[in-house]
Amino acid sequence: MKKIIKAGICVAVAAVIATGCGNKNQNAESSSAAVEETASAPTETETKSEEELHDEESVTLGDYKNLTFSAKEEEVTDAKIETRLKELCAEYPVTIEGRPAQEGDTANIDYSGTKDGKAFANGTEKGFDLKLGSGTFIDGFEDGVIGMNVGDEKDLNLKFPDNYGSADLAGQEVVFHVKLNQLKSEADSKVDDDLAKRYYNDDTATLDQLKEEVCADLQAEADSQFFNAAGSELLNEVINNSEVTADPDAVDDMFNQLKTTYSSYASSYGLDFDQFLSMFLGTDEDGLRDTAENLVKQQLVLDAIQAQENLSATEDQKDKLAVMNYFKNAAQMTATYGEDSSNQIFDMGAVYYYLIDNSTYVEAPETTAETTEAENILEEAETVAEESESSTEAK
Repeated sequence: MKKIIKAGICVAVAAVIATGCGNKNQNAESSSAAVEETASAPTETETKSEEELHDEESVTLGDYKNLTFSAKEEEVTDAKIETRLKELCAEYPVTIEGRPAQEGDTANIDYSGTKDGKAFANGTEKGFDLKLGSGTFIDGFEDGVIGMNVGDEKDLNLKFPDNYGSADLAGQEVVFHVKLNQLKSEADSKVDDDLAKRYYNDDTATLDQLKEEVCADLQAEADSQFFNAAGSELLNEVINNSEVTADPDAVDDMFNQLKTTYSSYASSYGLDFDQFLSMFLGTDEDGLRDTAENLVKQQLVLDAIQAQENLSATEDQKDKLAVMNYFKNAAQMTATYGEDSSNQIFDMGAVYYYLIDNSTYVEAPETTAETTEAENILEEAETVAEESESSTEAK
């Protein structure tokens, strides 16, 4: 089944992050011991340096039952379904025949660029979808495609801007040979059976079938958002109620993981690391280190509660967690993520379910909700994946 909504639960993200924080069994063992007191001290036959003593981590749990949360379950309304269907109209435009290309159309083209009769690097592409009027390519390129009919070929005599990123092409006159393969229009795409047929690539598909899937996916998104928001809210409340000491080495490891991940994202946007943190997350390296420490503490508290209550996800909960991650069921998610990663998600999900089931919803004044660290990680990962496009010298 296609995934209309690319979202997931923070439990899944945190589980992936946790794999880099050390051995899961070690975490569980230390958390279990910490419920009674703190992490195990060295025996009389063992000696530890002062530096090694700083590697200790401990959890003394405070109240984690009968708490309150303000996260609210959102209803999937007809209006939300209609909005999503209109978004799909843009994603699955109508194929146009019998008229020339015009601004707003998506043109599927082959092109090849030459300078002084010779091809230049990254100047050739086949089957590229270009939104006419988007300004994606250099001046004159998209205007040159407008007016072409499907099957037409033409040469575009253009000039790269003087400030173009490639010194070899900056200010240079070039020729692009362009062929128009196909033309599609978002404006002509309607919410009807034809949309369903394009979406499923199936001439027997119906709008009712598509609506059913959209509704199910919106419900999965709503469930995921509530589950994550309520669980994260309660988890942070437990951390505030507890005495939690994070191993500095584990915090360093987590910080380095986050820095590596965000540095990669920054590079894809053409930004340096500090610029990315400021623009996308509204923080700096010190704030990111605080995030890393909080994520480590979250894992310690989750492990401690799981050990204290001997929690494990039921089969029904596993399937629900899988659906929140847009899998059909737990078996499908396990086949994709692997048993270890899936079990971490299930274990953490079991704790979230426990916290929510043993707490009470209390309506709070409407405020701008803060995005949790794990939500930031997931959201930015999805944004980069969705917005990443092929990079060519024609752009």
